[in-house]
Amino acid sequence: MSIETQRGEDGLLVLTLNEPDRRNPVGHKARQALSAALSGAAADDAVRAVVITGAGGHFSGGGDIRDQGERSLGAHRERFAVISDVITRMARFPKPLVAAVEGWAAGGGFALALACPTIVASREARFVASFTKIALMPDMGLLSTLPARIGPARARRLILTNRVVGAPEAEALGIVDELAEPGEALRAASALALAEAEGAALPRQFILDWFARDLAEALEYEQTLQPLLLNSADAAEGRAAFAEKRPPRFRGC
Repeated sequence: MSIETQRGEDGLLVLTLNEPDRRNPVGHKARQALSAALSGAAADDAVRAVVITGAGGHFSGGGDIRDQGERSLGAHRERFAVISDVITRMARFPKPLVAAVEGWAAGGGFALALACPTIVASREARFVASFTKIALMPDMGLLSTLPARIGPARARRLILTNRVVGAPEAEALGIVDELAEPGEALRAASALALAEAEGAALPRQFILDWFARDLAEALEYEQTLQPLLLNSADAAEGRAAFAEKRPPRFRGC
């Protein structure tokens, strides 16, 4: 997937997940590209704030299922090192970082949005965890970022039931910080990010570091266990069922 970058004269950098025909999956190459873009933005004094969004009317439909085949545990864990890097960069980013969500934010797309300190969503946006549908546990930090926003009990239920949450409910629960009219999430997120950029940067960094203090534990847990699940028979069945558009037949192995 390509990550499209757009810089404005006002110091705003917009990073767009740009594979709209597949609802902008967040695969390994996309995560590498995001990490590189955020690293560059953090060091660039001309960048005052960053917004992450998706092309084609959706934020992201989740991880790239075509990229989730069986690999050695070492190879999987190297990939999860990239996940740990990009999610940590996002949660502790030294400048305002806002997700602008239109349409679906599902699975890894949901986790990617939650890694942003601020989320603006269209009133028609929808959020769902969906990891267990393909016999996986949540990753990309969602085990930390979702309960941090809505509490552990509600987070556990949303993860286990895969219930779709519409934008108005997401705002009420605390998943979303601000709602926008359909098609206006990017504009609203951009205005919010630039407004935040007027504040003092140093205390903002310390505050973000405090709220991200439990994230490293969740990322380490994912890096240890998700590779085992990705190589399981149930995960292979989940991928096949997804591709064939049928209910999975899990066997617990």
